[in-house]
Amino acid sequence: MEFQLRDKIDGQYVVIEKHYGGMAVVYVCLDEFSQRRFAVKTLKEELLSDRTATSRFADEARTWMNLGRHPNIVEAIIYREIEGQPFLFLEYVDGSDLQALVDQEGALFPPQALAFFQQGCAGMAYVHGVPLGPGGRGVVHRDLKPANMMLTRQATVKITDFGLAKAFGRPTSELDVGVGVGTYLYMPPEQLLDASSADRTSDVYSFGVAMYVVLTGRPPFQARNANHMIRAIISQQPVSPSQLIPGFPRPLEEIVMRCVAKQREDRYQSFEELQAALAEVQQAVDAAYAEGPQALQCAGCGYRTRHRYASCPICANALGSPGSATRAPASSDTAPAAAPALDPTTEEAVVAELMASAESWRAQGDYQRASNLLRQALTIVPGHVEARRLLDETILQLARHRPKGPQKAYNWPVSRGNVARTGFTPEVLPPPLSRRWQMPVGDWILASPVVSNGLVFVGGRMDRPALQGHFVAVHAASGQVIWEYDTSHEILQSACVLGGQTVILAALNRLHAFDARTGHQIWDIATHSTITSDPMAWQNAIYFGTEDGSVLAVSADRGQLLWRFGAEMAVYSSPLVWEERVYVGSNDHKLYALDQRRGKLVWEFVAASDITTTPAFHQGRLYVSARDNRLYCLDAASGRRVWEFATDGPCTSSPAIWQDSVLIGSRDRRVYALDASTGACRWHYEAGDWVESSPAVSGRAVYFGCHNGHLYALEVETGVLLWEYEIGAEIASSPAISGGRLFVGANDGALYCFSARP
Repeated sequence: MEFQLRDKIDGQYVVIEKHYGGMAVVYVCLDEFSQRRFAVKTLKEELLSDRTATSRFADEARTWMNLGRHPNIVEAIIYREIEGQPFLFLEYVDGSDLQALVDQEGALFPPQALAFFQQGCAGMAYVHGVPLGPGGRGVVHRDLKPANMMLTRQATVKITDFGLAKAFGRPTSELDVGVGVGTYLYMPPEQLLDASSADRTSDVYSFGVAMYVVLTGRPPFQARNANHMIRAIISQQPVSPSQLIPGFPRPLEEIVMRCVAKQREDRYQSFEELQAALAEVQQAVDAAYAEGPQALQCAGCGYRTRHRYASCPICANALGSPGSATRAPASSDTAPAAAPALDPTTEEAVVAELMASAESWRAQGDYQRASNLLRQALTIVPGHVEARRLLDETILQLARHRPKGPQKAYNWPVSRGNVARTGFTPEVLPPPLSRRWQMPVGDWILASPVVSNGLVFVGGRMDRPALQGHFVAVHAASGQVIWEYDTSHEILQSACVLGGQTVILAALNRLHAFDARTGHQIWDIATHSTITSDPMAWQNAIYFGTEDGSVLAVSADRGQLLWRFGAEMAVYSSPLVWEERVYVGSNDHKLYALDQRRGKLVWEFVAASDITTTPAFHQGRLYVSARDNRLYCLDAASGRRVWEFATDGPCTSSPAIWQDSVLIGSRDRRVYALDASTGACRWHYEAGDWVESSPAVSGRAVYFGCHNGHLYALEVETGVLLWEYEIGAEIASSPAISGGRLFVGANDGALYCFSARP
């Protein structure tokens, strides 16, 4: 059978991802017992009754498992038949592959590519030589290509996919005789004509084509169709890399071209021989690329590149000059692969000229243009200390620069600020800020304040007999209490304001509607279970979740039930309502997309742990964090995963969106800025403690609270610290920004108001 997301294989392995290959399905599964992830491969459902297909799958599993363990191959752990269906459990590699890097960069930085190739050679030398019992002399892979060279977060190469592998000394499948097996572009002539004749030198050829692609960014042969490709491989010579890339090291070119020789005897005869040749030219290649634009080097995994990332594409750590841990400038610009190299004297002269121009624009008050010039300077010389210092100063001036004239005030009527739940306001509130007032609400505040028409609404807990919940409406400018409401149960959820007139509040198992100005209760209803999510009001309905796993929609005028949807576990996620759909997470690890009018399921996405946060919508995509340490980007129409980003701790902060960046806090004590399109990390900031507070973005600043009692403002493009204020009590509440003021609750029980300094 074919499994769906959230299904369990053998009652223990929860399916959290699903990928299709030619004949197989690969599930990424979470073992509920050990909390480890595995890649689990099985045949497609339509092939399970095909005896030839099942036999070949069993042969693949046997071959792969007999390879054992090596640091440069993906390990096959166990083969099992469960209810008659074969499953191969594989090591899960939490990373990328060489093809993905080539897709991003074009041609990789040759000194770094050479290091990857030597690891790949080590893995293939092991594969070719591993003893397999009587008559066994190793395995021919027959499908080597960059996509089958995985990269771990430590930048370690692991060879994977032995689905076409052939063991030496074992009978050859009749299906392989006289036909080609593999990926055309990477197949040597002999394998194209007769897959059964492939040997060690055939893998050397395929590896050589992979090197060619990685080093040049293009394949050695390009053809309109498979027939033309086959003819090219058999009869044509590839263009030399030096003809594509001026200055390409001749010793490295000779190695690549020898690997892709048409005749087997002209190639390297083993991967040990190839690895030795690569090691021999490493020093010469390093020297050849010591001149020209300086490469960036990852402070974590050591990855080297001339591609202008703001953080490492492999492990997301900082990229800086070799030997340093300097953060790269936050720019997504990519230097042309064949850009002419500047000598150091010319580089310094260009940087000096850019810095002088930047100083001139700073003097005129144009901090935006000045910062752009300084980023250009740091693109030329990434480690330039003076340019970086000047950029940091300019960013501070830019962020603190007051907009001229009065600003329009925007309401913040729901937690996360707006109907798309992006944590963004068009108002510009520049740091540094000053505390204007604080008002005691209770003993602690976990809920986030909301703001509408000059009033701030927030609730908390008070430790009093029979009355443990306290909710207030206060004047935004003065902190004066306009009205208040006491309840017997603590208030954990944020309120929301509908149409500027009605405040919706949840307390235990009751939902209340109040007049926003007077506090007069319009209606209240009881639910069958405790309300566990912030209510969301949109148009004429209110949406919320409960502890028994229900998502409910009630009418805004009287609180009458419109529909109910049943999840499998409690719903702590506040719903997002957008384009006639309701998006909401649950403790059953799922994000649900529901029809807004009827509450019917449209699609569901399964994470590896609870989703307690609020999704955000931006340009057709959803961004949602989960307690499995990940932020997910999903296609809103289908629920298809576009990308995911892993942090080192649970993500209980909801994401904010600013232009093309996603900002998220984590319990790993960091705040991250990610590329909204790709999930690549642009910067991260070490806050020093948990970040459960969800970010709020205003102007060029992102504000958030921290478990250490500090309120922070960072420059949204670079992560530079602009301002911080120590409240002295944990801040789990998320900031709200409206009318030129920032409001946030803290666990000392007070609501705080900040505004820009005069």
